[in-house]
Amino acid sequence: MSLAISDLTSAQRLRFILAGGGTGGHIYPAISIGRELLSRHPGAEILFVGGDRGLERDLVPREGFPFRAIRVSGFRRKLSADTIATAFRAVQGVFQSVAIIRGFRPTAVIGTGGYASGPVGLAAVLLGCPLIIHEQNVVPGVTNRMLSRSAQTVAISWEESRRFLRRPERAVLTGNPIRADVMSASRDEGIRSLGLNPRRKVVLAFGGSQGSETINKAFIAAAAGRELRCDHGVQLVLACGKGKFDTAVRLAGAAELPVIVGPDGIGRSGSGDLILMPYIYNMPQALACADLVVSRSGAITLAELAARGVPAVLVPHPYVPDNVQEKNARAMAARGAARVILDRDLTPESLTAHVVSLISSPSALRQMGDSARAAGIPDATARVADCVERAVGWTCSRKGQKA
Repeated sequence: MSLAISDLTSAQRLRFILAGGGTGGHIYPAISIGRELLSRHPGAEILFVGGDRGLERDLVPREGFPFRAIRVSGFRRKLSADTIATAFRAVQGVFQSVAIIRGFRPTAVIGTGGYASGPVGLAAVLLGCPLIIHEQNVVPGVTNRMLSRSAQTVAISWEESRRFLRRPERAVLTGNPIRADVMSASRDEGIRSLGLNPRRKVVLAFGGSQGSETINKAFIAAAAGRELRCDHGVQLVLACGKGKFDTAVRLAGAAELPVIVGPDGIGRSGSGDLILMPYIYNMPQALACADLVVSRSGAITLAELAARGVPAVLVPHPYVPDNVQEKNARAMAARGAARVILDRDLTPESLTAHVVSLISSPSALRQMGDSARAAGIPDATARVADCVERAVGWTCSRKGQKA
């Protein structure tokens, strides 16, 4: 490591601001980066800055990090009174961010995208503070595209992202930071935690933290047929989303595949080969025991699938800015790491056909898993931290400090 920063005196204690939020795809990478920086520099101080109404307001303090909120929200694509109000909040957010940076005096600011990282990143640029940004998706979001012009380093998760940046020479391929327990979880742990049969294959489906009505309907209808459960002996696990769980239970009953909801809040069919869950809290263990995943194609999901080498049938969310989920999914498919079914094309028949063709062919399943693993970058968190250290070392040497 280059380590000008290791030569800083105690009076120059390392301080990092991590900015990002709105969705878990921006928050969890920031948390992983923060932990990595603390593990390397135990005396460092870390402050998270996020929106006053985003998920980060709850998630970050739970992880033990101090948090400061700024006023910010996303822009609508059409001009309206709300757009003007949003612009006003963004200006407020910049002034608040300037005050936070002046008070905290960070060694560097790391932005992971989302609405909150825009004002903080802009404030860092205005105050001459080193800025490193991380982009999770194939197509960088508006905030990161804007900030990439002034950032010391743009950490990207896909090589394809480079061509969307104004200064591609500053981009470094790092991958997407993931939770450490995604790699350490074992299949046996997953099988035990879900109450599954270790001798049967497992197909795991989920539609993001809120669940997906489209995936739920197609998956339950596919499960009601004999082909998956009976002819191929597959165990099916579906995370429905808390707000969609009761509807999913009713759908299963209407499809003559009744499930009984136990004291743990999990629904299981009589034969145990269909499990409905409101939410999967132990996702690392669930991924560890999955032979095939059916899911949306958010950046964090794809990074975890790739790191574990899990084959997938991806159903991109059709209503996200810039259609980034489809672009993410297409990038995985181009690497041979997944198959793609568009949301409008997802039916019980199309889903069953893809699942059966993979589950019934061990070689195809293995090849897709190998391709997924080849697309993954398990040490992404360390790579992003390296970028931060290099940027800080560069800045220190520019100021005449020992490098």
